[in-house]
Amino acid sequence: MTDEVLVTGLVHLALIAALAALPQQVLLAPTRLQRGAMGLACGLASVLVALQGLPAYAEGVRHMHPTLVASAAFLLGPCAGVLAAAASLGSQWLADTPDWATGLGLACATTALGLAWRLARQRGHLAVWAAVAGLAFTLPPALLPWVNTDPGLAASLGDMLLHATPWRYVMGTIVLCGGAELLRSRAQSLRTLRQREEDLLRAIRASGGGRWEWDIRRRQFSYYGRFYRTFGMEGCPDDSELSPPYTVSDLDAGRRWHERCHPDDRARLRPYLRRVLDGHEEMHHAEFRLRDEQGRWRWLISRGRAVKRDAQGRVLLLAGMDLDVTEHYEMREAMRASEAKYTTVYQTLPDAAGITRLSDGAYLDINPAFERLLGRTRAETLSRTSLELGVWPHAGERDRLLEALRKQGEVRGLPMTAQRGGEDIPGLMSARTARIAEEDCLVFVFHDMTQEQRVRDELLAANSLLRQAGRMARLGVWEEMPGLGITYWSDVCFDIHGLSPGHPLPRDYLHEFVTPAWREAMGDAMRRCLRDHAVWNLEIEILRTDGRPIWVRVHGEPVVEAGRVVRIRGILQDIDEWRRALERLRSSEERLALIFKVMPYPLGFSRREDGVYLDVNPAWEQALGFTRDEALGNTVVGLGIYEAQARAKLLEAAVRQGQLVSYEVDLTTRSGEKRTVLQSMSPVDVNGEACWLFALHDITERKQAEQHVREREELLSLTIAAAALGLWDWDLHGGGITGDARWRAMNGLPEPVHGASPPVPWTSGIAPEDIDAVTQALQRHIAQQAAPFDVTCRILLPQGGNRWIRSLGKIVAHDANGRPARMVGMSIDVTSERTQEQQLERMAHYDALTGLPNRVLLERRLREAMEQCHPRGQQLGVAYLDLDGFKPVNDRLGHAAGDRLLVIVAERLKRSLRSCDCVARLGGDEFVILLPGLASPAECEQHLRMVMDGVSAPYTLDAERVLITASIGYTVYPEDGADTDTLLRHADQAMYAAKQAGRNRFHAFDAVQERALQAQREQSAQLAAALERGELRLYLQPKVDMRRGTVVGAEALARWHHPERGVLAPAQFLHLIEGHAELQALFGEWVVDTALAIVAGLMGQGLAVPVSINITPEHLRRSGFADWMASRLALRPGVPAYLLNMELTESAALYDMDHVAYELTRLRALGMSISFDDFGTGYSSLAYLRRLPMDHLKLDRSFVAGMTTDPGDRAIVQGVIGLARSFGYQIVAEGVETVEQGQMLLQMGCTLAQGYCIARPMPAEEFAAWAAAWHAPGAWREYA
Repeated sequence: MTDEVLVTGLVHLALIAALAALPQQVLLAPTRLQRGAMGLACGLASVLVALQGLPAYAEGVRHMHPTLVASAAFLLGPCAGVLAAAASLGSQWLADTPDWATGLGLACATTALGLAWRLARQRGHLAVWAAVAGLAFTLPPALLPWVNTDPGLAASLGDMLLHATPWRYVMGTIVLCGGAELLRSRAQSLRTLRQREEDLLRAIRASGGGRWEWDIRRRQFSYYGRFYRTFGMEGCPDDSELSPPYTVSDLDAGRRWHERCHPDDRARLRPYLRRVLDGHEEMHHAEFRLRDEQGRWRWLISRGRAVKRDAQGRVLLLAGMDLDVTEHYEMREAMRASEAKYTTVYQTLPDAAGITRLSDGAYLDINPAFERLLGRTRAETLSRTSLELGVWPHAGERDRLLEALRKQGEVRGLPMTAQRGGEDIPGLMSARTARIAEEDCLVFVFHDMTQEQRVRDELLAANSLLRQAGRMARLGVWEEMPGLGITYWSDVCFDIHGLSPGHPLPRDYLHEFVTPAWREAMGDAMRRCLRDHAVWNLEIEILRTDGRPIWVRVHGEPVVEAGRVVRIRGILQDIDEWRRALERLRSSEERLALIFKVMPYPLGFSRREDGVYLDVNPAWEQALGFTRDEALGNTVVGLGIYEAQARAKLLEAAVRQGQLVSYEVDLTTRSGEKRTVLQSMSPVDVNGEACWLFALHDITERKQAEQHVREREELLSLTIAAAALGLWDWDLHGGGITGDARWRAMNGLPEPVHGASPPVPWTSGIAPEDIDAVTQALQRHIAQQAAPFDVTCRILLPQGGNRWIRSLGKIVAHDANGRPARMVGMSIDVTSERTQEQQLERMAHYDALTGLPNRVLLERRLREAMEQCHPRGQQLGVAYLDLDGFKPVNDRLGHAAGDRLLVIVAERLKRSLRSCDCVARLGGDEFVILLPGLASPAECEQHLRMVMDGVSAPYTLDAERVLITASIGYTVYPEDGADTDTLLRHADQAMYAAKQAGRNRFHAFDAVQERALQAQREQSAQLAAALERGELRLYLQPKVDMRRGTVVGAEALARWHHPERGVLAPAQFLHLIEGHAELQALFGEWVVDTALAIVAGLMGQGLAVPVSINITPEHLRRSGFADWMASRLALRPGVPAYLLNMELTESAALYDMDHVAYELTRLRALGMSISFDDFGTGYSSLAYLRRLPMDHLKLDRSFVAGMTTDPGDRAIVQGVIGLARSFGYQIVAEGVETVEQGQMLLQMGCTLAQGYCIARPMPAEEFAAWAAAWHAPGAWREYA
């Protein structure tokens, strides 16, 4: 047994020694032939064991060694296993009686078992040692079927089963398989180590650096790579992988480093290096400058790690690498200098500035002054528009800016109003367009005029410099084999592409990662490399797995064997941040340089050392009169701008404070003009030079204005004394008011006894009915303190009588809780104005001759009576009365007698009616009677008979007996369910029917009128169809400025191109839409849309003039009319709202004054203008002019036609012109038919007109040509 174990062990060791002698490539990846040879060797070894003739306990395995066969199959695969088994069968020839069946079965069993455990290891991912152990312990039981056991032998050992199993093969299997796996693992580790060493060397070569090693104990310093030759380290080996490093003493290396290292860096690095050697730093990392052979300073990064340490942790061996990063430092310094220069200009501007996108107005950049101006942060502002942020009070402000920009190309000092928290901010806007980052942008500066009363404390601190342009480049190593694609990536390559290490390598890198624009270039480089063995470098863009494109630098070089490229190796460097940093640098320089140039304030840079100008902007040139070329290289004293003494004081203040903010100084321009400016200066570094950034703000006009304000204040004091204004002071907490002598006299209070003015309760003397009005006015002022306290109330004088006082004030103090505490103001006696206002109010609602209500008051009472009918279940009679025979009496006896007759008739009408009835005079001899509370139409006729009896009684005028009668038409509401205008029209139609029936009678509204209405409805349907077919057109009648001879606008007038009746004027069809809400809506929408299209067409022809359209009362009465108009304007974004003018008649305002005023106010907020049409023909109430927001009054053509012959018409025209001028409205005369009419209008101060003398209405497409050719008559031009 011992001999067998010894021989078998020697055979196993011999096999392991043979494996150890094999090359690494054979151990790791043997060919099929090599595997077969090793398997055959295992089989022959089995025969060798059999040749020894050693005894065996198992006769069945005497001539075969199962361990060798099973191990060959397990380690080398099927081919080797079969060859080992076949060779081992040769031992059967040694047997006296060969048992081929047993030998063959045993060979197959051991081979199968070895292959089974090999498969379990490969497919089941079983650990190597687990598979070896499995094979070792399953092999002996597997041999049992072929073991011949001697019964006697078994009995001597005790347990037959235990001693029948050949367990001795376990150790042999473990030794042979385990030894082979250990050898293979060692070979794999050596190959991996070699591969990584090659990767490191290639990376170092690609980066242009070198590696070093410092043995502190031996005092030796070794370095490697041609990199060190740049710094005079001769004898340095080349970059060949097999060259040994160059070793010198550390004293010699330290001397060379000391000679070439920058002095500042030497002093800085010595203590740090001491800390590294003492073991206080885990890693060595240093950045320093070293002078190369050409004398240039180069920036280096040195990184290293302690390889060996002593027991105290001190470094014994330090190794690392050096890299040249000069290019990165130079780029970073260039970026810093550029950003320092232009960012400082932009960020330190005292005025709000920024950049917006022209397409949608979104803010792309703003400066801190903009944030302070609007009270919004940069994050809240960027990517939002000025309209979204509420920067402008209304959209018209921005439209005005864009229009000015379109006309002039740039804007300088455009007055505009911004808004912050509801508070207006007046200012001057300067702007121009620029192309930034492939987008059309608007660069602007907004100067806050409210800040003109004070100067800024300091310029904005310079913003932080841009971040460093990316980190040091990462390098990855790759390898590709022709026909197989990429066969190796280092971990950095995976990271650059967004993959985790170990991810399957790409099969088609060109199409999987390279962007289409660079595929052809990279493909050509690879093909040249294969064909010409050429080394190549490219900067390309790739697409990471997360979809992000990045820039990389790729370097490749061929590996040539036997004249053929067997693989391509190279490096991949992430340069994305570097490339994007260059793009950001270019964009930033362009943007900041543009802002510096477009600033409306003089700016520049001067050298602190000697004051020499380095740069100035165009605003400086314009303000001082010197050109930029003249300024550069010269000084402020050399140019004669400042005297030397003044500049010395200025510099002293700047040095003392560190900067200069709003220093007032006088300067002299090139023309010799003296100007006063505020100069601000901030210290900056430009390209490494200490400089001043200076800004000038011309305050010459402001200083003059301040002097003017002081003079005006003195004049104001005199004015207050002369205007008898009473000044008062109201304690809002205590409720007491004190005032000066004029105020006390105004309120009827006695003079103070001892000179002091004791407070009186604020309610003292105020009429009880006016106390609520004062309280409400106070609450409004507290809620909106921007609007002054303004109230007019009646004061009951202690002496008797009363007086109307108007008080205006403003809260000037608050308590600790923020509540108003004190208000000051002034009062003025407006008793006479109030009396006149009451008289005007009566004139506006009552007939001046008869004292009866006029049409305005009639409309109101008619609406009130109609509203009361339904709740009470009663009827309302509406009667229209016209006197029969009044005109002959008026013509025969004169107008005075006619007026007296009308007064008597009015008195009789009032006596004939009930107290609840109402009679109104519409004009001439026409009256309207309202009979509320009726039970039936018969009751209405009963009251009308009494009226007719009263009117028909005889009259005595100038001792002459006069007889007149009345014709009355009436209708009853709600049987006639029409609106107010229609009820009056129905009653008027019935009155004409009474006239036609013989006069002196009353007549009810009947079905004949209904048939007429039906005919009208049919015609209305025809009009609707015509509108749908496009038969309606808008003609334009020009409006001109007669004095200047220019076209200022046009009125749009509808025309119906009737297929049978030809072109119809508005009077022939517009009445058809009355009472048809749907048709009115369609027609109104068509008019608005067509007018906007006409305006757009005229703008396209270079003619931007306002076009007027008429608003019907029904349209204006609709809720949300302004919103509807805004929606129509939104469909034409290219048409400014101010080119659309809305004309309305008095009847449109009669319906609901508050509603009409509200809608018109909103229309004006959109930018539209409002005109009052046919002024003077209706009621011409002054209430309209006072309450309605308007821009123009249109003088009716009837007065224009008669003014040349009728003094009354001429007086009306002159009065209306004066009235419009008083209210600040422009007056437009309609119906100017002759040159003489135009002359008379010009003499009276009316310059705007339209009419046939100028032009008849014309198709819109002819208007531009007419406008270009029209010239004012010579007689009109004399008034220019």
